[in-house]
Amino acid sequence: MSKNICMLGVCGAGMAPLATYLARRGYDVYGWDDYANAATKDLLLEHGVVFLAEKFLPESCDLVVRSSAIDENTDEICKLALARGVKILRRGEFLAKISENRKLLAIVGSHGKTSVTGNCTEILMANGIVFDYIVGGFFRENKISPAGYLENSEWLVAEVDESDGTMENFSPECTIALNYDDDHVCNYGNRENFLLAFENLFARTRSKIFVPDCDATFTAMAKKFPDKHVPIKNLNGCDFAEANRKIALFCVENVFGRSFNLPEGMIGIQRRNDLMLRSGKCVFLNDYAHHPTEVEALLKYARKHYGDHELNIVFQPHRLTRTQQYFAEFARVLDKFDRQFVVELYSAFEKKIEGVSAELIFDSMKSDSREFISLAGFNGDMHRICLELSANEKKQLILFVGAGNILSHAKKFVDEVAFAEASRRLEAEKIPFATSADLTHSFSIGIRTAARICAEPRNTDELASIIRMCNDLNLRRVVIGSGTNILPPDGMINAAVITLKSKRWTAMEWTDERTLRCSCGVRMSDFCSCAAARSYVGAEKLANIPGCIGGAIRMNAGAHGQSISDNLLSLELMDSLGAVHSIAKNELRFAYRTVDIPTDYTVLGATFRFSETAGDDYFLATGDALLEWRMAHQPSGLNFGSVFRNGSDFSAGELIDRAGLKGKKIGDASISTVHANFIIGGGGATAKDVETLIDAVRYGVYAKFKKFLRTEVVILRNR
Repeated sequence: MSKNICMLGVCGAGMAPLATYLARRGYDVYGWDDYANAATKDLLLEHGVVFLAEKFLPESCDLVVRSSAIDENTDEICKLALARGVKILRRGEFLAKISENRKLLAIVGSHGKTSVTGNCTEILMANGIVFDYIVGGFFRENKISPAGYLENSEWLVAEVDESDGTMENFSPECTIALNYDDDHVCNYGNRENFLLAFENLFARTRSKIFVPDCDATFTAMAKKFPDKHVPIKNLNGCDFAEANRKIALFCVENVFGRSFNLPEGMIGIQRRNDLMLRSGKCVFLNDYAHHPTEVEALLKYARKHYGDHELNIVFQPHRLTRTQQYFAEFARVLDKFDRQFVVELYSAFEKKIEGVSAELIFDSMKSDSREFISLAGFNGDMHRICLELSANEKKQLILFVGAGNILSHAKKFVDEVAFAEASRRLEAEKIPFATSADLTHSFSIGIRTAARICAEPRNTDELASIIRMCNDLNLRRVVIGSGTNILPPDGMINAAVITLKSKRWTAMEWTDERTLRCSCGVRMSDFCSCAAARSYVGAEKLANIPGCIGGAIRMNAGAHGQSISDNLLSLELMDSLGAVHSIAKNELRFAYRTVDIPTDYTVLGATFRFSETAGDDYFLATGDALLEWRMAHQPSGLNFGSVFRNGSDFSAGELIDRAGLKGKKIGDASISTVHANFIIGGGGATAKDVETLIDAVRYGVYAKFKKFLRTEVVILRNR
């Protein structure tokens, strides 16, 4: 089978985990997505998926795998593939092929596939089972990779999707069939064909077919295969989250023939009753439910867990065909909520069907409290609605529901609520801050950017207060020092930006003859000068590294054979709850340009101990040599310093140079002609220009040398 694959729609919930799995198995994976999600792109890059900077088919690719949302007849890359005779497979077809050399535990059915697959994965991981997995979605906060590969694994746990008609390609070892609904029947012609597709899957299942005994359709079907049928009992009365966990635990225990512990605090899958914000009387959740059965299950969950709240749903219908088929059922379920707000339908690239729209559901509802709101006026309407709801005596649950683009609109609105509350809290605590603060000059690359909120804590108590506030309001926080290795987003940083500029953060003192304590905001040049002033060797070659101690520790900065960690004694860190910890160097793992400090910890300061000394002649000669080297090898202008990390067996700059990429320009960003591992920002470069250039360089080097370049630069995303 081909191991050089171009994946189209690579950021999709089904495609990205598959791409991750292939990269882990050693495939060369190139990705393109017309609507690339930034967080998903970062996840894919972590696993070595090479993004294309422009839409084309790499010469080396001999297979295209496409999302079902991509039309093979109109897509440009598909047209190129057809012209070259390159095979094109849908995601499900390819997943079936790569599952042939594993025992497949397939999860199928109309609702809950991703959640049950995720639950199976978490249970098996926690109990030390060797297995592969591919989840059709993402774990919360990406705490677990959406796919895993182990070379010595027999088993693959994966969901098999019925929506695109590729189910016929699979022959599982075991099948978990969760539930049956007449969803996606249109892809099979009629209900009989749809049922037959599941029955044929059951027939091809080699060992066991697990079916909840509360699902009459699948139970009747499984009874045709009595030697394989394993009923799942005692699910009545469970909400959907509890039922999914019970199903997963029962099935994996049965498959692997042993008892398993259910992990405490299971992470779960994104967009399944996710808490967005608690603000005053209002609690905001979002959920992926897009079928009447799922919306009804969500209602049951909300009544159980938020019984003292009034239940408000903001619902976006998903797919024209589903709306046409189920508009009456949607109306019936939505009427059961206390208030209903319906927004425009998300078509999911389906062709227009005359007379089918969100209004079809809205007009079929009977509730006097229903309201139709537009996406164009979403923020204004939601602010008005929340004011009205807050005037009520009862607490309010507001659910943003649907599988389309409602989440992006909901996030913008909820962020506005959260940032407004953050401003009130910072003002009340008298912590210096600014809104819409221009931070263009806070980043060495010179991208025009600002921050929704920029706070400047003057001490550790104020910093801890900001961190706790961000936790309460579910706001992302970003700590910046001199901004020398960060690519900020164009326009606005949608986060609470924390800058550490006061005297507390720039203090430096010798605590004894050999021990120097530096706060996180101390500039590297000042740190090096301070050590050299006492004739101590060990930091002098780091003097030309831009930035501050905090950032240098984060990336274990180094130059000319020296690293910031060489003379490090201990660190002072603040955790994600605002508590301060002192950590000895030997409690951490330092490697090339990395250290295992948790990403949500903040470096407050570092303590160094020096021993070796040298005379003035050594420091003068070293300073002159470093200056001469810098003038010859490093360009001036707006830049980050080195963009990519060197590998254990290659220099990133050398490979970029040998790939013929010196001087390459996109927009107002260009690869330096002095040093190929530098990107020069120019006066008008955008973050998009710079990132596209990074993608182009990574692709050019990988295509020629099969070396994947990882950035030293941190790309700051708006999630």
